[in-house]
Amino acid sequence: MRNLKRIESDRNEWQRAWERFLEDCEQAVEISRENLCRLMEDNKDTEYGRRYGFAGIRSTEDYQRQVPISDYPDYEEAIARMERGEEEILTSYEVKHYIMTSGSTGRQKRIPLTREALDRCIFPIYYAAYACVPGIESGSCLHLSVFRMEPPALEKETILSAAYFRELYDRGTFHLEERYLGGTGLLFSKGVGEVPYVKLWIALSSPEMTGIQAFFLYDILLFLRYFEENWQQVLGDIACRRIPKERPLSDSVRRELLKLPAPEKAWIERVESECRSGFMGIVGRLFKEMKFVSGVGGSTFTAQEPMLREYLGEVPVHYFTYAASECMMGITTRMESTDNVLIPRSGYYEFLPYNNEGDQRPRTMEELEVGAYYELLVTNFSGLYRYRLNDVVQVTGFCGQAPVLRICFRKNQAINIAGEKMDLQTISLAVELLARECGVRILEYSVYDEKRLLPGRYQCFVETDEDFRRPDAGRILDRILMEQNEDYKDLRGLGLIGEASVYRVQKGTHPECRRRFLAGQSNLKPLQYLTDQRLVEFMRERAADHSA
Repeated sequence: MRNLKRIESDRNEWQRAWERFLEDCEQAVEISRENLCRLMEDNKDTEYGRRYGFAGIRSTEDYQRQVPISDYPDYEEAIARMERGEEEILTSYEVKHYIMTSGSTGRQKRIPLTREALDRCIFPIYYAAYACVPGIESGSCLHLSVFRMEPPALEKETILSAAYFRELYDRGTFHLEERYLGGTGLLFSKGVGEVPYVKLWIALSSPEMTGIQAFFLYDILLFLRYFEENWQQVLGDIACRRIPKERPLSDSVRRELLKLPAPEKAWIERVESECRSGFMGIVGRLFKEMKFVSGVGGSTFTAQEPMLREYLGEVPVHYFTYAASECMMGITTRMESTDNVLIPRSGYYEFLPYNNEGDQRPRTMEELEVGAYYELLVTNFSGLYRYRLNDVVQVTGFCGQAPVLRICFRKNQAINIAGEKMDLQTISLAVELLARECGVRILEYSVYDEKRLLPGRYQCFVETDEDFRRPDAGRILDRILMEQNEDYKDLRGLGLIGEASVYRVQKGTHPECRRRFLAGQSNLKPLQYLTDQRLVEFMRERAADHSA
């Protein structure tokens, strides 16, 4: 049981953070203007600021006229110089970390993260964002990440969530040692070579667990699948208080695990009984105090979410935040909601109308229309200016003056063989409908736009937990895509796109693909859109059969 004084302290901190956030939302337009003025003044003497005349910018119109819309290649050389020690290049603020992106756009990027940016986002993200989670201040959570960060590697190469958690740890806030099961010795460690094993050992030693957190909900799904497949081995190791030598764990990690209190025999027997009864609703059935799971989800997780729900039972989902390595943009304010309120102090935002043939002028937040779609441009406090995130969002409302955003898809992940503009949200829905119609559980999938054949066509690689033989699966997927995308239907009718194919790949193909080609990345997103030919060939090599 957590210290009662700390519980009360945390409860008060959450309340203060929530009230401050709501106050900011009420003044979001003014804060946005202040952000731009502050950024121009503080960075006017940087190389970038001198190039684009920051000193003379007095308004949004000046800014949009003088500073170009940008992409990562516009910064790559400058960031490399900053890493070599040059100062006053992109930003005047102290750079605390260089963040590695997940590579979902086709390659990994390195993004600077300054202390100023951390200061502006740390409390909205890790206090206000959790204000809607029941019992968060008093419970004990399992965090599925292991943040392998020790100087100097911490400054040179890390991930966004690691940077924020390390900041919380260094500042002595959030009481990480008490809040997270296993303690900081297992949360911050280089010696965890098999993360799921360690996390499952912690979970099965913790009947009192009240929540599971990860940066992505996908991480939670992968963990629960590991639980289903390996519970007997791990539970046996816990009962015998032994860790097999072949497990790739350091001596310090082994000691930390064995220091965890040994569960009572009755709990061990209950775990075994519940697991043998099946894994439908296992989280809620087994952990009676479980109040939530939390992670980034939404449009990129559509096809996998039903599987996660099967494991969770009635346990609710907290969708945490709208974040990218470039900026922490928004927080969700309600359980089970994928909509996010823009964090007013996190940056300066512009919104490019999407699929609007009229006025293409970038909008500011006071000009946004509810229901409309926009491409987001961010000017952050880490040295990116009018930066294209390539995220398309829909405005679903306002919290005070701050827009509430629903993330729809990424522009650079839309498939476009012949002009159909097929986004991954539609693909995810189509795969979900395919699974439902065929009566099969699709564990993971990925899609590739095969353009070397004429006409080009969609190839979908699906991984199931049972033998799946449907020669007509490709035709079913093709029909569903035509029902979901009118442009695809028209182009199929014109013969400009060929019929889709479905390949059934061996179980474990997608995890093995990540290990082989994306080694070293943490907090992975689902591997949905294949742009690397090596990954495509790997999928084809593991294909058990295919249908058209």
